[in-house]
Amino acid sequence: FDVKNPEDVPFYARLLLTSYSLCQGIPSMYWGVLSDRIGRRPALPIGLVGDLATFVLFGLFKSFTWAIVTQSLNGVFAGNVAVIKSVFAEISDDTN
Repeated sequence: FDVKNPEDVPFYARLLLTSYSLCQGIPSMYWGVLSDRIGRRPALPIGLVGDLATFVLFGLFKSFTWAIVTQSLNGVFAGNVAVIKSVFAEISDDTN
């Protein structure tokens, strides 16, 4: 990215991390509702493919604005961690 002052790099890095974290936490409850509606198995690949696509797009874009957009979308797709945890809870028992 075109950062003119090297002292501004930590600020921009924090913006990227914050956009990812906010967009991961907020939609996680909607991933739960979606997985209840369409099932756990279809919800997991949707999140994984979206995560992969936004990760690749993040590497291709050269502007900071698009970096924020792709990191935010990556956070939205990574919000399906709650679905993964519920799948593990459903398939495990006391013998595991």
